[in-house]
Amino acid sequence: EYLSTITVTEGTGTPASIEDLIREGESDELEFKATMRWDLVQGSVNKAMEEVIVKAVAAFANSQGGTLVIGVDDDGQVVGLSHDYQSLGDADRDKFERHVRQLLSQQLGAAFVSSKVMIRFHELGDAEVCQIDVEMGREPIVLASRDKGGQLVEKFYVRSGNASHALPMSEMNAYLKERFG
Repeated sequence: EYLSTITVTEGTGTPASIEDLIREGESDELEFKATMRWDLVQGSVNKAMEEVIVKAVAAFANSQGGTLVIGVDDDGQVVGLSHDYQSLGDADRDKFERHVRQLLSQQLGAAFVSSKVMIRFHELGDAEVCQIDVEMGREPIVLASRDKGGQLVEKFYVRSGNASHALPMSEMNAYLKERFG
């Protein structure tokens, strides 16, 4: 009788709305990006910004999972996806999602993206935002990119507080044993 009373669990309740997520602010499991590829300062496409999206998704997968919201700036202000849509040739959410999935698949693998990444869109007033939920990965994800000199460099990203950081090689072995052990 005692065991039956301690194994009763309560429902988890309703999932947080996108507004609730934005109000929470950035954390180790939540990241905001104002745009995917449109540089608001330069007023043009900046492909380097797409790498930041890939880095955040890899960091979530290498850590405990998390959510990336595109179309919201670091202060929680809704920017929307209109600039990114225009930069993709007057795209809509369908074309935007295909672009995101292709971008992630090229760097992280199609199998990972199809099984560990969920993409949803939300309307907030007259703006749309993209929510990318990333499950914790089963294997480490290492990203390869070119440094300023053109050399191919591999980096292993993890979440640390509200940011994604490349883990120093001196700490990588211990982290891999702890996280993927």
